[in-house]
Amino acid sequence: MHRTLQSEQGMALLMALGAIVIIGVLIGGVVFVATQDYRVGSNTVRETRAAAAAELGLNRLPQDWNLADNQRLRVGDTLTKSYTAPRGASVKVTVTKVSGVAFWAVSEGTAGALGSQATARRRYGTMFRLDMPQMNFMGAITTQGNTTVNGNVTVNGNDAPPAGWTACGSSTQNVAGAAISPTTTATVNGSVTVNGSPPVLTTPAAGDTNTYFNYGSSNYQSLAAAANLTYAGNTMLTGVGPIVLGGVCQSSAIPANWGEPTHASPAGPCESYFPVIHALGDLKVTTGRGQGILLVDGDLNIAGNFTFDGAVIVRGGLKMSGTGNKVSGAVMAASVDVNDNVAVVGNTSILYSSCALITALSASAYPKQAKERGWVDLY
Repeated sequence: MHRTLQSEQGMALLMALGAIVIIGVLIGGVVFVATQDYRVGSNTVRETRAAAAAELGLNRLPQDWNLADNQRLRVGDTLTKSYTAPRGASVKVTVTKVSGVAFWAVSEGTAGALGSQATARRRYGTMFRLDMPQMNFMGAITTQGNTTVNGNVTVNGNDAPPAGWTACGSSTQNVAGAAISPTTTATVNGSVTVNGSPPVLTTPAAGDTNTYFNYGSSNYQSLAAAANLTYAGNTMLTGVGPIVLGGVCQSSAIPANWGEPTHASPAGPCESYFPVIHALGDLKVTTGRGQGILLVDGDLNIAGNFTFDGAVIVRGGLKMSGTGNKVSGAVMAASVDVNDNVAVVGNTSILYSSCALITALSASAYPKQAKERGWVDLY
């Protein structure tokens, strides 16, 4: 019997090659998994930075808000703000005005190289509202003091924009002509017209000091502290009105400038100026015109041919006499002293206007998120 011996030469080489292939596959798999893990981690980091940038844009918007945009922007108008976020991220915020006091903001945060696959993007949208004083205007005039009305006087709580104001919306919210407390004594003589819904409202709220001095998140004191114009007590002013030099409205530089309530087309330089005016005591105004918010610590005396559009808050009594006086907006006279009475005589009109009130109150208000930290994820 013959036995054939088979040669085993080359087996070690084959085994070595197989081991190399196996090790190569393992190493390739490890590299692939590590690469994918790195990409996932990098994408997560970029997405986190983009999300942080988008939220930063929503937080920066109210801090960098330009008060002039409150009046400049019309419903449907947009503006864009851009910011740089940490570690190379950026954000663009597009703001659209959706009503007189509301804005829709879309914040788009971007991280990574723009235009490449290594770019992350997040978009957040939220609603902002102007954080303006929440004043409880129950009538064209609200008071708790004894009231005397004589002469050719019109008090109208039916909502209407001031003459010449074309930017007001069509919605109306009629109020009472006069809102008085149950203890108020009203004396009416002459050709007096009182209209509203109802013409006269008797309510305990008119005798509540919170109605006159607390406005939601703000109050009389905080509003007075932010006044554009401040006058000493027992001040007499004649001929206040807009002041324009070189086509530019001279706002707080000249204390007599109370803005331009006579709106026209094209708009005048002072039409968007709605100052907060604070008198530290009694104030008497004769002739002129103005707009904004008027705060009087003492008594207010309007004597002849004076027009004001906006909110008038008087801690003491109110007297309007003479010819051509008109307030479009609303008046509140707290009559904090038993001797503080309201006397409206002569040719005088007090007309309720929600448009004038919203415009005046929003002029110095900054936007605030309608819901704290509330936003929606946009794709």
